Amino acid sequence: MRLLFLILLAGYLMGFTVEANNLNNAVDGVLKGSIPVIHTAELDSLLTKNNKLVLLDAREKVEYELSHLPSAQWIGYDEFSLKSVADINKDNTIVVYCSIGVRSERIAEKLKSNGFKNVLNLYGGIFAWANQSRILLDKNQLPTQSVHGYNKKWAQLLEPHVHSPQAQ
Repeated sequence: MRLLFLILLAGYLMGFTVEANNLNNAVDGVLKGSIPVIHTAELDSLLTKNNKLVLLDAREKVEYELSHLPSAQWIGYDEFSLKSVADINKDNTIVVYCSIGVRSERIAEKLKSNGFKNVLNLYGGIFAWANQSRILLDKNQLPTQSVHGYNKKWAQLLEPHVHSPQAQ
């Protein structure tokens, strides 16, 4: 019985490793590397220490309303305009995120080319954040474990404990 428990536990833990590797493989396969990345643990630490940190969500409004990182400001992707960031000091540290990092990398490139000095892309985006059971808020600023999966294919990169309507 104990051996069975250990085998099941090992399989469960290996499943998390496989999912994390799938997300990392997907991210590594699509990012250009044009913007420096920040990992979730680093961002979590920065959020508690740096009150000049600006967190920007580069997903669509419906994605943001389902869940977003605490203190994130929605700027969108298709709707993005430099007017939406006009009040942000260009010397502040800015972290942009999306689902896994592609859209945020493109928005971060626009920010950099328009004089923002310290722009970072969240590696793995909200998917990495959610997969590590970090705090997410819904449109009413209440904790949630739901993440918009972008589409059915990308939703498969979310861990089983993260609810995604797109995964069904």
